[in-house]
Amino acid sequence: MKITYISDQFLPSSSADTEQFINMLSALSKQSDAELISASYRSQSEKQLKEIQDYYLVDGTWNLKFISHLFQNIRGIEKLSFAFRAALKLRNEDTNVVYTRNIPIVIATLLLTDKPVIFETFRPWPKRNIQSRWFFENMAKHPRFLGIILHSKFAKNAYLEHGYSEDQLKVEHNAFRSEFIEDIKKDKEELRKELGLSDSEPIVTYTGRVNPKKGLHYLLDLAESFAEAHFVIVGSESYGEIERRAEDMTNVTVILWQDKSSTARYIKASDILYIPTSLQAREKAMNTVLPIKTFIYKASGKAILAPDIEDLREVLVHNKTAYLVQPDDRSAAEQGLKELLENEELREKLGKEAKSEMSSLTWENRATRVIEFINRRLKNSNPIR
Repeated sequence: MKITYISDQFLPSSSADTEQFINMLSALSKQSDAELISASYRSQSEKQLKEIQDYYLVDGTWNLKFISHLFQNIRGIEKLSFAFRAALKLRNEDTNVVYTRNIPIVIATLLLTDKPVIFETFRPWPKRNIQSRWFFENMAKHPRFLGIILHSKFAKNAYLEHGYSEDQLKVEHNAFRSEFIEDIKKDKEELRKELGLSDSEPIVTYTGRVNPKKGLHYLLDLAESFAEAHFVIVGSESYGEIERRAEDMTNVTVILWQDKSSTARYIKASDILYIPTSLQAREKAMNTVLPIKTFIYKASGKAILAPDIEDLREVLVHNKTAYLVQPDDRSAAEQGLKELLENEELREKLGKEAKSEMSSLTWENRATRVIEFINRRLKNSNPIR
């Protein structure tokens, strides 16, 4: 089977979404014939396959093609132009299925080609965006729209409520390549010395995008209450609201955006890993459901403090693989962090169990299940040719 993965992202990109699809493409390419059609600018030199693989530290073999944007830096027009040019490029190609995370590519492929389409997303679009409901309800009926790969049951429920059957939806939690942490041979004390972190205080760490939409004010609130701990925020890209507030806090260190390997060093040097204990990123900003850091944190073997919400409960269990607290409740978060700081045995137990669960959650295993889903949908569908 040949799978053509189409992405309107520029390569390389540091975004978590792009990193995820490259890891997935790498895994798919080991089990099927795969190619990637990606975006570029005419003024930009097109990266070679090895450059892309070296950047993301992946292997596998797939064809790599680029389509240059006609409307540079006008992002909405770029996306539409790229989608329709990619679809036209596909018309005469021999491929079994088009795989994408971009809605314009779904539309263009179904309109301009005879190729079946698989869509992957972490977003519960019909619940988040009323305008999208008509689109997804109609896609559910299209004979060449094979289905949706979803990152959580929480997101899946939004599609079940808007015209989709169980057979059209496949929940596949994200994976993580744990060797990024396991290959670090230095212990916590050595890493702290190299990174310039305290060797006498417990360290609580957040990694990821740094902005108020992520609910990071809640971490700074905790830092105000726990002067005996040090709080590390890894992933700053500008001097914004969070950075300004943290500047005057002696027990908070803000680190610039790091690559995956460097981020893993900060994680391994920590005692507790933090997922913002708020519904803000999911319900207000509406841009985060079951964040990829959840799986990175689990693979690290460190204790996790996180909010007790539906999507996270799919992969985290209170007092088994994490310490979950009532979201948007400062006193609950403080009580949870206090217990973790005071109970090293609990931290070790939570980290050990979480790491054990991640042993089978590999990109290769995920790709195997996705290919099985695609084959089943191709067999049961009746595409218009």
